[in-house]
Amino acid sequence: MIPFLIVLGLIIISAFFSGSETGLTSVSRAKIHSLKMDGNRKAITVSKLREDKERLIGAILLGNNVVNIAASAIATALAVEYFGPTGVAYATGIMTVLVLIFAEVLPKTYAVRHAERVSLTVAPLLVLIVKVLSPVTLVVQSIVNRFLSLVSVAPQEEISGVDVLRGTVQMYHEEGNVLTEDRDMLSGIFDLGETEIEAIMVHRSDMVMVNADDPIEEIIAFVANSSLSRIPVWQESPDHVIGVIHSKDLFKAAENHKGKPEDLDLKQHLREAWFVPETTRLKNQLNAFKENRKHIALAVDEFGSISGLITLEDIIEEILGEIDDEHDTPTLRRVRKCRDGSYDVNGDISIRDLNRELELGLSDDDATTLAGFVMAKIQRIPDEDEILEIDELMFKILKKERNQLERIKVRKTSEQKPATEEPEKTSDEPSENKP
Repeated sequence: MIPFLIVLGLIIISAFFSGSETGLTSVSRAKIHSLKMDGNRKAITVSKLREDKERLIGAILLGNNVVNIAASAIATALAVEYFGPTGVAYATGIMTVLVLIFAEVLPKTYAVRHAERVSLTVAPLLVLIVKVLSPVTLVVQSIVNRFLSLVSVAPQEEISGVDVLRGTVQMYHEEGNVLTEDRDMLSGIFDLGETEIEAIMVHRSDMVMVNADDPIEEIIAFVANSSLSRIPVWQESPDHVIGVIHSKDLFKAAENHKGKPEDLDLKQHLREAWFVPETTRLKNQLNAFKENRKHIALAVDEFGSISGLITLEDIIEEILGEIDDEHDTPTLRRVRKCRDGSYDVNGDISIRDLNRELELGLSDDDATTLAGFVMAKIQRIPDEDEILEIDELMFKILKKERNQLERIKVRKTSEQKPATEEPEKTSDEPSENKP
């Protein structure tokens, strides 16, 4: 009777090791960290055990294999005693079933479903087991590392925390636990450290600027009718920006010169223009805006020429999406769904925004806008009404103004076009970038 109890006890110990391994390796690091910050002693123990996973797994596997082999050996001896040589077959079959169900599948399934509870429960005892078995596990690990070095198996590089968070957010989004808007906001935060100003800035061709040599009355009227509060001012050439005029400064100066606006010297009321490289990361530029207490900067290329304009609002919109206030001019959506399931898209939309809107995976390595992406792929400027197939997407050039692709139809090639297609309702009204 005692040998049977010993085998039963060893199977229970094996179940303990199996459940402990699964519980400690599958428990959420974030949850354990949260409990650790709350002062949970068991969570602190779990965190320490997980710091040296090789030592932990080595001790668990060592203990598990010892008890499994011992249980099998005792069971085989008992079976041979009762049934003779055929008892080996009986012991093998019975122990395989018992170990598989009660020492492996059952405890590991329970541990997966209750990883936090299991890990917190077994942690104090495992600390002692790891310490007792550490001399043996160190020898085993040394042999393993030596063998792996001989076959040139290098340790896998650690995944960055940002990539882990990005993958977690995407996983929960696909499972339906994170809304698309929330996924986009979180992705926008993660991307700040990787995205350059060039990818989101208002391009030079779309910048709103003022010529300092224009009559002051015209400048005041222009600023008053503009939805922008800060406008760059140039003289002699648009490349020669001499400062930035704030509408509040200009209107205050005009009020002080009431009756004689022509006497107002615009240059005396300009704020210093701030020039930054177009390769600056958005995270760095956001911090620079905060430190310098500024809202606008002019981006320059490697040759020192002005390439665009970036504002604090542009960076915030990368996280929150498009923000329109009461002074912004209403514009059409840059991505408009057509009745046939395709999309009428502005050519100047950024690849990043298009990927978010349509959940695509277009690369922005060679271009920052949809129009640039199409031209970079085919290495030429397409004609109006031309149809192209790129990266499992169909592109049709709807409107072209000189060399600029203003509107492009986008459709996934996997989507079948309906037999009858109603005419699309689109507008030629261009969208407006707001600095």
